Amino acid sequence: MAFSEALKLKVRKKAHLSCCLCKAIGVEVHHIIPQEEGGPDTEENAAPLCPSCHEAYGANPQKHKFIREARDLWYEICEKRFASDPERLDEIKRLLQNTVSYEDFQSFKDELLSNIGRELETPRSEKEILAALDELFDKVWYNRHQNHRINIMSGKETIAPDVWKVAQKAARKVEKRYGKAALGPWDDFDWGMINGKLSALRWVLGDDWDMLDT
Repeated sequence: MAFSEALKLKVRKKAHLSCCLCKAIGVEVHHIIPQEEGGPDTEENAAPLCPSCHEAYGANPQKHKFIREARDLWYEICEKRFASDPERLDEIKRLLQNTVSYEDFQSFKDELLSNIGRELETPRSEKEILAALDELFDKVWYNRHQNHRINIMSGKETIAPDVWKVAQKAARKVEKRYGKAALGPWDDFDWGMINGKLSALRWVLGDDWDMLDT
């Protein structure tokens, strides 16, 4: 004899198709007390177990009580975890009563936008935008200059002396204008911010997004 299909379906449903020991999805219904030991084909002797747990515990007579207790606890958990809670439902109803309507939300949005419009500062002038753009270009150039300096000093790069003299003079002007503390070094996040600002300003001044190589 074996468990009936109706009984196996009932056990699987009570266990939410999960193993009562490891909670894995995908179970078979096994005898707690094996058939060869006289175990009956009843619901009381049935346990939802995954293949791994059945192999690990099923043949161990000392685990029969443990499996039955674990099964009963799992049934209790499954019964309660999706059960309706009257007190919780009352709380949800109370909260819904205090929820704003779509009309309330639209009214609040219009009011918020009108306040934002009144508090906006005067848009920055083209002169201010160009000044910010120059500063970002200077910082990008200075960082690349420092990379070239390291490579030249280590012998990885060579450059004509007169060209290098002009580059060093330009670097000193940048240091004087902004101060060394404002010129890096920066991590990847900082570089992302600098390049993002540079691209945005160039876009404002008319460059296409696809041409914003920084």
